[in-house]
Amino acid sequence: MSSFRRMAIAGFSIFGLLTTVQASAETLRVGWPATAVTAAYPFARDDGGGLRGAIYDSLTWLNVKGVLSPRLALSWEIESANTWVFRLRENVVFSNGEPFNAETVVSALDIFYDPAVLHPRTADMGSIESYRARGPYELEITTSQPDPLLAKRLSQLPMIEPKAWADKGQDLYSKEPVGTGPYSVISWGGNNAQPVLEHVPTSWRPIGNITRIEVTVISDPGTRVSGMLSGQLDFIVSLASDDIPMMELAGFIVHKTDTPNILSIAFRTVRSDESPLTDARVRRAMNHAVDKGAISKYILGGLNQVAHQPALPGLIGYNPDAVPFDYNPEKAKALLADAGFSDGFPLKFAVYGGLLPGDTLIFQKMAQDLGAIGIETELQQVSFPDYVRRLFNGEWDGIDGFSIGWMNNALWDPQKSFEQFSCAYSAAFYCDEDMMPLIEAASTEMDPVAREQMLKDIVLAYTESAAALWLIDFAGASAYNAGIDVGDFRLDGTVYEQMTFKSPND
Repeated sequence: MSSFRRMAIAGFSIFGLLTTVQASAETLRVGWPATAVTAAYPFARDDGGGLRGAIYDSLTWLNVKGVLSPRLALSWEIESANTWVFRLRENVVFSNGEPFNAETVVSALDIFYDPAVLHPRTADMGSIESYRARGPYELEITTSQPDPLLAKRLSQLPMIEPKAWADKGQDLYSKEPVGTGPYSVISWGGNNAQPVLEHVPTSWRPIGNITRIEVTVISDPGTRVSGMLSGQLDFIVSLASDDIPMMELAGFIVHKTDTPNILSIAFRTVRSDESPLTDARVRRAMNHAVDKGAISKYILGGLNQVAHQPALPGLIGYNPDAVPFDYNPEKAKALLADAGFSDGFPLKFAVYGGLLPGDTLIFQKMAQDLGAIGIETELQQVSFPDYVRRLFNGEWDGIDGFSIGWMNNALWDPQKSFEQFSCAYSAAFYCDEDMMPLIEAASTEMDPVAREQMLKDIVLAYTESAAALWLIDFAGASAYNAGIDVGDFRLDGTVYEQMTFKSPND
């Protein structure tokens, strides 16, 4: 398929526009499913179109398997329960030529913690109390309480260049980002839908032979596949399971990326009215009622594994002793009868599509299975902005539950998900007071062995109480030209500097 890479392609239509694409040996053409809504704003929660990892560096790095490794910090140690010391990488410069050092980090953190500006990522770093440079390349961070996850948290905080931020301001900096990564954005296209990146030769991170990256946002999975088959694209993200056999038959490489994230339905038990969902027997019945195996096999082509607890194998806290919720409609009916709901009851769930390919069908299958045991489930489609507003404000009047991800990949640790599904969440929707002491203890336990057991205990308790309707994991698939060596993957499939076009003789 390497001939696809080297030919000029004319007359392809994306978004109804006739375009001509001329590829060079150094240009990677990527099909991406969603727009970078906030451009390259470094402190946003959205993935920024998969570009932020190419533009910015953080002090630490979590790879696709959740392994923590150095980035701009070469090493770190815990001096006391609340004090960490990070030794920084030397001879690093930003894309504008400014040097990176401990004072840079201090200035960047001052910007991040500016009390006049609330950045979305601020809550993720909530344990940090103070910081100071102890030398040109040594940084001290003090936390308000022992924080076993600090080094992982710092993987979510891109380092910005303070002078450029002061000159540009947040909005312009997001459009014209300055980082220490191997690429920089030179243009965004209309609505940020066609970003172009070029190699920054002064970056400390080496690249292969890809000096330019052209991203085209194509929301429809089938259109992304068409772009690959026609030779217009070299690499596409979020491949639908139905398209995998065709892509492999056409000679493309398909890579499945596992993830510790879990798609679920959150139950609203924090409410002023009476609800069957406050009864654990009802929640267990619903988990037994949904044929999750059929969802995985028939809707998702076996790409995604079934989830029965708030952790998956490979994630710290996964508990093999937790009994899975087998598909058993008769057991589900018996649990409903035991709870006093033999005749069932109606529910309304708010869901939004786009979390992963096929999720709309997943929710429809779920509602069908719940209806089979007498729980008539109405699905209310909501937009993502409306969903986010409700989630952060707790505005769920008339809604009994909603689609939500247990997003464990950010830290490769379930602590953050536990806290969201608890009384401690700022807009709590599920609350079990008995869980709080263990969740709080796990958040400050510095002994990794003791903490892992705590997490397993929490997982077991959540599973036994059926704290959510767990469905499947967020595994995804990418496809790429066989003439590319990809190297490592991120969860979104993009470690651009490790990608290399093979020579014709390879």
